[in-house]
Amino acid sequence: MLAAAGGSAPFDELRRSCGRRALERAVEDGEVVRAGHGTYALASVAASHRLSLECGAVLYGRSAALAHGMGVLHRPRPVELAVARGIKVRPRPGATIVTRLLPPQDLWHVGMVTATSPTRTVLDCAAALPFAEALAIADSALRRGLATPEGLEAAAATWTGRNRSAQRLVLDHMDARAANPFESGLRAACLEAGVVLRPQMRIMTAGGPYVVDLGSEDTPVVTEADSFEWHGGREDLHRDCTRYNELVRAGRVVLRFSWEHIMGHRRWVGAVVADVTRAYRHKSAPKRPGTGPFAA
Repeated sequence: MLAAAGGSAPFDELRRSCGRRALERAVEDGEVVRAGHGTYALASVAASHRLSLECGAVLYGRSAALAHGMGVLHRPRPVELAVARGIKVRPRPGATIVTRLLPPQDLWHVGMVTATSPTRTVLDCAAALPFAEALAIADSALRRGLATPEGLEAAAATWTGRNRSAQRLVLDHMDARAANPFESGLRAACLEAGVVLRPQMRIMTAGGPYVVDLGSEDTPVVTEADSFEWHGGREDLHRDCTRYNELVRAGRVVLRFSWEHIMGHRRWVGAVVADVTRAYRHKSAPKRPGTGPFAA
C-alpha cells in the first residue's frame, strides 16, 4: 500500500488498508519507518532525510511532499534537495541539489530535518512537475489538511518563479475529494484529454448508492481506478461484480483502469475516456475499435 501511495501515508490510512499488526511487523522488519506527524514511510524514503542532514540542505519538491505525508505518483530518485542562494554544497551521489530563495516562512521542521512548507511544496511541484504528478500532490495536500485553496492562492499571487501557467492549471483543478494519487493520476489523464469529471461522485442505483472514483452529471461515463489490493479474494470479486452490474443497470458506462494504465499509458487512458464520452454524447458506438497499445 505504501508503494502505491508514493512511499508514505498517514497511520489512519495504513491501518484501514493493511491493519495495525501488519504495519507493526513492517516496522519491526525495517521495511517501514515512522517519519513523524503520524506518518509512516518506506525505509528508502527515510534515507532521504539522512541525506538532507548530511548535505545541510532542505527537502524540496517531491522529497518534501513525501516528508509531509503527501502522496506522489513517482518517488524521486535521486532525492530532491534545495539550498539557499549563496550557499555552496558539493554534489552528493543520490541527490539533486538546486539553489532557491528559501525565506524562513517557507520552511518547516519535519522531525529532525527541514523541508519546504506544505504550501511552498505544492507550488514548487505545480510549477516544475508534469501535470499529473503535480495534481496528485496538490490533491493530497488538500485532502490531508496540509494546505488550503485560499492559502495556496495567496501564496501563488506573490510567486516569483517560472511556469506560472503550469502552476495555475494545477490550482484550477486540485480537489480535496480525490481519494489517493492513483485516482488523481486518472483524473489528470481525463483532464488532459478534455474530459472534466469530479472525484468521489455518489450515484443512486436500484441496489443502493455507490460512490465512483470519477463521474459527472453531464455524461453516463464513469471511470474507476482499480487497485489490485481491493480485488484479492472471492468476497472482493463478488462485491466488485455487484457494484459494476448495478452501475450499468443504472445506465452508467463504467471504464476501469489499472495502476499500470495510469502510470505507463496515461495518454491512451485519456483517449479512451474522451472517445467513449464523445460517442455516448452523440448516442453512437465508438468509432475506432481495436486501437491502442493493448489491442489484439
